[in-house]
Amino acid sequence: MKLTPIVLLFLVLINSTSCVSYRMQKSLDIAMAGNGKSQMKTEVIHAPICFEKTACFGRCPAFKFNWNEDNSLTLHLIRPFTDGPLASLELGHYSGQLSPGQAAQYATAIHAAAEAANYASLQSEYDNPRVTDLPATITEVNGKRVKVRYGGPNLNNLYTALQTVLDETNWAAIE
Repeated sequence: MKLTPIVLLFLVLINSTSCVSYRMQKSLDIAMAGNGKSQMKTEVIHAPICFEKTACFGRCPAFKFNWNEDNSLTLHLIRPFTDGPLASLELGHYSGQLSPGQAAQYATAIHAAAEAANYASLQSEYDNPRVTDLPATITEVNGKRVKVRYGGPNLNNLYTALQTVLDETNWAAIE
């Protein structure tokens, strides 16, 4: 018989602490909305995201792009882009930084595209050594690395999401 009041007391205690947590979260939400700034750091990615294109015999761009866990970006431009927002960049190393809002937006698009393509279940390489004049596209998302040069899956939505980050970043040359 004494067990029932103890269980009841325990349930009341859990309920009251959850109400306190809810009220604290509600106050925090109101405070964040009031000053327009986030009070908590939101981690968007848990592993670096990489996007790389290798050179071909033609004029295709070649680069290595990395998005680090602190939302810093690096770009090593090996062969220049001939059109688009990056056409003005010269060969070399560049850096950029994403705001938390930008990082959340881009990461959502990248992870959605990867999930739609069943990225985690893909082979690590798609290639045919008999085909010689094709650049490889190498991506790494959530620790999974996939190299596609010939005959691979359709990852165009993922490539587009990654290219959007490249195109919309303000790149600064690293000396």
